[in-house]
Amino acid sequence: MNDQKARIELWQRLLEPSSLELLEETAGGDPREVSWLPGLRERWGGELAAAALELAGARRRAAKKFPDFPGLVADIAGVEQATGALTARHKAERFARLSPARIQDLCCGIGGDALALASVSPTRAVDIDPLRAWMCGENLRQAGLDASCRCEDVETLALEGEVVHLDPSRRERDRQGRGRGRRAWNYSDYRPGPGFIAELLERNPDFAVKLGPGIDVGELPFLDRMEVEFIQESGRLVQAVLWGGRLAENPGGHTASLLPEGAQVSGLPGPPPCEPAQPLDNWIVVPAAALERAGLAGRLGEEHCLREMAVGLGLLTGLSAAPAPWFTSYEVLESMPWRPRRVAAWLARRDAGLVEVKTRGGAVNPEEARKKLRGKGGRPFIVFVLRLGRKLIAAVCEPPARR
Repeated sequence: MNDQKARIELWQRLLEPSSLELLEETAGGDPREVSWLPGLRERWGGELAAAALELAGARRRAAKKFPDFPGLVADIAGVEQATGALTARHKAERFARLSPARIQDLCCGIGGDALALASVSPTRAVDIDPLRAWMCGENLRQAGLDASCRCEDVETLALEGEVVHLDPSRRERDRQGRGRGRRAWNYSDYRPGPGFIAELLERNPDFAVKLGPGIDVGELPFLDRMEVEFIQESGRLVQAVLWGGRLAENPGGHTASLLPEGAQVSGLPGPPPCEPAQPLDNWIVVPAAALERAGLAGRLGEEHCLREMAVGLGLLTGLSAAPAPWFTSYEVLESMPWRPRRVAAWLARRDAGLVEVKTRGGAVNPEEARKKLRGKGGRPFIVFVLRLGRKLIAAVCEPPARR
């Protein structure tokens, strides 16, 4: 405990006026340039200088996640694991529709979600890591929100009938107790574990559980009563959320959400229609990652007369382009058997320069294929190399129009 207290006291010193010059120096310095580091350590002491460098690195990484909070207090791992402000606000909007008297934010980390939740209702945050709990509390204090944070093991809490947001750890902890270890992909590896989570949700039925975007949905509890949402931000799938009770607006269904567009679709998951024996149509259509993970590409694709190119491939084809932002459409100029020399010759005759190779299921090594196809011209192309049944085909496409 003394070690944990010393860590917090060290970080507290960083926020004192006497450390302002140190913070300015580390914020403006190039972390790749090591020549200035010995002098920094000599002037400020090794531990304080190291903490300042950590804070500076965390704030650089936080610039995109928390653009309106330049004074965020965090370590690098804390920023990496935190929900960014845009996604946190999106989630908090659902809590706002419920108008709860109070929200419990469990396993809060540095407070990415707590900052958004506390703008909706009074929020009580908890984290088992003393330094992270202090960081969260400091961030909430700086933001002037009706919220607090305490260091406690959530598995010891006797919560009943509360509105809960839970962010179980998806990383093994290192020797210092920080979550910087191997990433946990399976729900069974989350901490706190599935048994505790199930009991917590039974006692507190209005909840949200933050999950990794690659979660196996079949592992999750009470799916007939819950809603699973997949959130994509700026083209990247960032997280899944298990919603329960009054926060589940589509019980038993899945939801895909795109940010910052604000687009959302919900329904029951199901595969798209597939006619693998048919040739490619005029367009190859790639669903948004959130739509695909939610299992809703089939439902939405069918509305636009799209079919899957091969069972389980995840790529669709149709006679016309499909609408953005849910789909990215590539016009097929030519399709042929995958013979690199033949494809390269076809491209060379059309002034090909940069060629991007896309594939699925490990049909080819995209980097190696790209090197074989790149030409000396100035026209860009995209080549899909795909296994359709027993055939390996190349579909040459125009780059999608920027929208």
